Formats: sequence, C-alpha cells, structure tokens
Amino acid sequence: MKTDISIVVPVYNYATHLRKTLLSLKQQSVNDFEIIVVDDGSTDNSAEVARSLADRVIINKKNSGPAISRNKAIKQAKGEIIAFLDSDCIADKDWIRNIIDSLEDIRVDAVMGNTKIPKSTFIGNSISELGFPGGANAGFENMWRVDKNGFTDHITSCNFAARKRIFDKFGLFDESFPLAGGEDPELSYRWSRRGVKIKYSPIIIVFHEPRTSLISFAKWMIYRGRSNYYFKKKMGMIKGFVKLRIWSSRNIIKKNIFSPKIITVVPLLIISFIFQEIGYILESIEKKN
Repeated sequence: MKTDISIVVPVYNYATHLRKTLLSLKQQSVNDFEIIVVDDGSTDNSAEVARSLADRVIINKKNSGPAISRNKAIKQAKGEIIAFLDSDCIADKDWIRNIIDSLEDIRVDAVMGNTKIPKSTFIGNSISELGFPGGANAGFENMWRVDKNGFTDHITSCNFAARKRIFDKFGLFDESFPLAGGEDPELSYRWSRRGVKIKYSPIIIVFHEPRTSLISFAKWMIYRGRSNYYFKKKMGMIKGFVKLRIWSSRNIIKKNIFSPKIITVVPLLIISFIFQEIGYILESIEKKN
C-alpha cells in the first residue's frame, strides 16, 4: 500500500511518553508516511527524543499553544492526508491503514477516530467514563452527535485526519487559542458550517494515557475551564453546545447506572462542571488585570 500521509505530533514537556507515542508509529502495518513533531518550547528533552525517531522536528522558541504548533506542521507537511496524534497517546498498529481506508470514500473529507483509555485504578476508570478526550470510554457517539451514516460535526485533535486540501480551502486551526481544548470545537464548527464532511470511524483507534488521581483530574478541569474562556470569547454563547453537554452527561449516567462506578462518576461529573467554572473565572480575572 502506497500513500502520501503526514503524521503531526505536538509536544510540550512530555518526553517520558513521547518515545512511546513515536515507537507506536514506527510499528504501524504500513510504512509510507512521514512523522512531524512540533516541540512547543519544551524545557525537558522532548526535542532530543523527537530527533531520534521523527522524520522532521519543528522547534518553537517559546510555548505558543497547540493551534500554532499544528499549523506550522500542516504548512510544512508533504502528505495529501494529514493525521494528528497527541504525545500522550499510542496508536493502534493499524491506525494509519484504517485512516487511509476510511478516506478512500470520496464523500469523506475528514475522519475522527476512537479514543480508548486502558484500565487503571477505580478512580482512574471512573474518570475515563467522563468522555474526554475524544469520547474516551464513554464512547464518542455518546459525547457528540453521530448520524445513521456515521457522519459527525466534531473532531478531537488527539486522533483525527483530514485531506490537506480541506485545510487549504477551509482554514487551519485558529491561532487565537493559546491553550488546548477550544481550538478543536472551533475548527469543527467552522468546517461543518461550510459543508466539510467528517466521518466517525470506531476502528481508527488510539490509546490515551489514563488520569488516575483526583488532584490531576481537578487540575485538568481547571485547565479546560481556562480554555473554555477563549472559546466563549471567540464564539459567544452557542446554545447547541450547552444542550450537547446536558445530553452527553445523561448518556454517561445512563451507561454507568448499573455499574459500581456510578458512585464516583456522578460526583466527578459535578466536580468537572465546578472546576471548569473555576478555571473560566480565573482566566477571565487574569485577562482583565
């Protein structure tokens, strides 16, 4: 199988896991692709790890955020297909092959994959049921709408791919987002409104590192809240997103209603909303000062 595909991996101070990520790409069932790592101003040895395993390494002099990092890689990519993988993920051995096969359908402009989180502690498994990132163990179809033909209006950049011409025609990631999180739904919203066809493919699988402590979970939710500040500033209040979060929360509870994890899933859902609001307020205060 011969194709022209570029894999983009942004990283910031995550050398410990980056090697695993890149090795999973070296073990793919196809071998005709390029790996581009963008080191976003790391102070650890991420760049050194990247140089040992990637085809190309782009270095940001300062930490600029994932939107800018991915855009730099897109502009330099040689592939007609550009796929995205985060540095805390491991690609299934058929990840690239399944991306290529999914995009053989000329009706499909971009594909969103399936994110799974390995089993860990009881708390870790409960956190994995909350649906982030990429649907996680809640299931993508329980977090975002997927029609009967498999088409969706959402992408998560830890595991998706698109034809390069789609970026050329409909635009790159919005670089006004300095943090991770808001740039994905903004791109999804902008693309879907302009008719870009995004298909969810459950066989395009990556495995995301689990979060196993309440402290890391709380910090993560505060970070998401900070990111939400930029999304709301850019997009305003979109009622559809609020309804979507209510709908997805119901799906999470329904999925776990008869599981022992329900005793932690519901409190974690409540905590997630509270700490995201705290993060939002903190970011808004910081920007006003």
